[in-house]
Amino acid sequence: MVARENQGAWRRLSRWVETLSKPRVQTLTKASVWTARGVVWRARMRRWSLGAQTTLGRLAPALRLPFYATPLRALLEATRGAEVSETLEYTPRVAARARIIVNPASGSASESSLRELRETARWLTEHGLPSELRLTKRPGHATDLAREATDAGLEMVVAAGGDGTVNDVIQALAGHTTALGVLPMGTVNVWAREMGISLSLAEARETLLRGVRRRVDLGRAGQRYFLMMAGIGFDAEVARRVERGPLKRIGLKLLDYIAAVVALSVTAKPAELRLQIGERRRRERALMVIIGNTRLYGGAMTFTQKAVADDGALDVVVIGSGGLAHRLGVLGRAFLRRPSAGPRVRYLRAQAIRVESRRAEPVQVDGEVIGNLPMTFSVAPLALRVILPASAPVELFSLRPEPWRAR
Repeated sequence: MVARENQGAWRRLSRWVETLSKPRVQTLTKASVWTARGVVWRARMRRWSLGAQTTLGRLAPALRLPFYATPLRALLEATRGAEVSETLEYTPRVAARARIIVNPASGSASESSLRELRETARWLTEHGLPSELRLTKRPGHATDLAREATDAGLEMVVAAGGDGTVNDVIQALAGHTTALGVLPMGTVNVWAREMGISLSLAEARETLLRGVRRRVDLGRAGQRYFLMMAGIGFDAEVARRVERGPLKRIGLKLLDYIAAVVALSVTAKPAELRLQIGERRRRERALMVIIGNTRLYGGAMTFTQKAVADDGALDVVVIGSGGLAHRLGVLGRAFLRRPSAGPRVRYLRAQAIRVESRRAEPVQVDGEVIGNLPMTFSVAPLALRVILPASAPVELFSLRPEPWRAR
């Protein structure tokens, strides 16, 4: 009896095996296997895609730069003509309450974008904020135009350009009631990115009408104000080499920048620095010092990760000496926005700090080289009023905003 049952089971198993050996069933089985593999790979690709989107978002400022690594921009600037600034400036028929200042050589500025700015001035005027448009004609002209606006009692000066234009404008606004607005048109636009100001002109102009007004600190390096950060050493030397390099004159600034970063990553020597905070003095052997009023650096990294824009203090990061692996590690952690910048990195907070060195170390503020050490860095508490989106990151502020709406 048992033998018959075993024989029956064996026959059923044999028939099942014969069924599996049929071509149609084999094809179905293979299809099922490949379908399962496809589901697994789809999940992997989705994870990879999300990771790539995050990385590309952080690299977005750099991805906008290739245009500036070609002579095309220089050719466009050469053919634009001096008459453009005169034909594109705008004055409303009623008394202006805001002045838009644009650097026509900044970032993505072109004749079409300048015409769009003229239309923006008209649009703001029609929506209750009479605005005039003025174009800079020389280095430092933005400061002069902003000072004229503060002297005239205008409510707002709008910097239409990159972070360099913003820095020029704040030199005249510091300590005044005239507020800073921004229409980002530069290459990286660090301030706009950090504060959540749209890079779209059509959306950014809405902030000028319906944003909020905040008071923020300014840093001061010697006699020069800075809004975001000051740098000593490595990054300032890169900026100085690019500024003096011959490739900038023919529109190849990006190539000069990349070459300087690569070369200095290998050859840069740490500096012997003397830091004084109040009565405390200390010596540091450092590759770079960053003094931050805000957090974002270069549009993609963070070093001063605890900085608050209205707390009456500056955050100081001292990056100590080390080999290439140490330098790449510090940059990698800053790019990934890790809580710690790694070993041999000191994090300090101060209202004022004096930095001296044995050799002439360059200093840059908001991306522009302004001189060499020795220099005193200090904070000017709540020295600037700014117009920002209501959605600006709350962790960057300790004070509540003031509502702002064009009357």
